[in-house]
Amino acid sequence: MNLSLYKPNSKNTGCAFNFSIGQGSKNLPALYASAIQQHSWDSQTKKGSFSESKEDPNKNINVKFNEWEVGSMISAFNNRHEYSAYHTFDENSTTIKLTPWDKVTKSGDKSITLPAFGIVFTRNGNQQFRLPLEPGEVEALKIFFKKYLEEYILATRQNYKQNNTKTKSVTDSDEAPF
Repeated sequence: MNLSLYKPNSKNTGCAFNFSIGQGSKNLPALYASAIQQHSWDSQTKKGSFSESKEDPNKNINVKFNEWEVGSMISAFNNRHEYSAYHTFDENSTTIKLTPWDKVTKSGDKSITLPAFGIVFTRNGNQQFRLPLEPGEVEALKIFFKKYLEEYILATRQNYKQNNTKTKSVTDSDEAPF
């Protein structure tokens, strides 16, 4: 299952992001995000191309999120606050930021403000992958992230049942360790 967002522009600074739910370790679902920078812009057709950047490791990035990070991103969307994370893999370090911003747009004769977000992956301090998120895209991502969490929780429950065939009954003497 995946959700893709393509945002090419005439300045040739666009990005495409793909969010996918795949198989992680221990038979648990994992949430992955990949981003690719725009390669070119055709001014006649007003279309951007990304495929030529696929083979350039400096033009694409892959990130794996855990369930707590996904929950934090949903919270950031719901409460309009910034979320940031830091990942390291091999010799790369990546910062992830979700930032709310107010997008001013025209509606008839008046301007209205829409609650938008931006997502930025920055690898090694100098390679940036940016994507503005419209309100509808934020809502779709929230639903997608919630779907991942549902699948993750169901899988952890199934793993627990498979690994714990004996069930222990809780008694009054069982207390929390704190």
